[in-house]
Amino acid sequence: MAHRIDEFPGFQHAQEFVSAVTAILQQSSLRRNCKTYEQIVEANDSILSNMDEGFDQESDDAFSKYLYYSKGSVAEVMRRLRRVAAKGFIDREAVSRLEPKADSICRQIGGLVKYLKIRGFKDRGRFKASQLRSGIKD
Repeated sequence: MAHRIDEFPGFQHAQEFVSAVTAILQQSSLRRNCKTYEQIVEANDSILSNMDEGFDQESDDAFSKYLYYSKGSVAEVMRRLRRVAAKGFIDREAVSRLEPKADSICRQIGGLVKYLKIRGFKDRGRFKASQLRSGIKD
């Protein structure tokens, strides 16, 4: 069992994706005060935030809910990037290179959700308390 969210390969891949999106945005001709720019930034930030917040939930079902939010944020980022690329604000090739990464992250998140649904752990808080008593640190 993972003790930190960053132990999941999907989280590590999501970090790489978020960084790549940030790099594309910084090189784009979108203005930093542009509403579309801000929407992409917020959706991009929510990918990792939701995974992280979900990991701290009390049950696997609750964790799964946040993972779905992250998966939706990946889709939103890609949808918005495609739109601004079509308008010429962002390099289309850069967005195309992100597609396989986004697909992979979504598949990894989906796999983790399936695993959590099967496992169905109900009291992650009790698990964390038992870790503390046994001396296991996060």
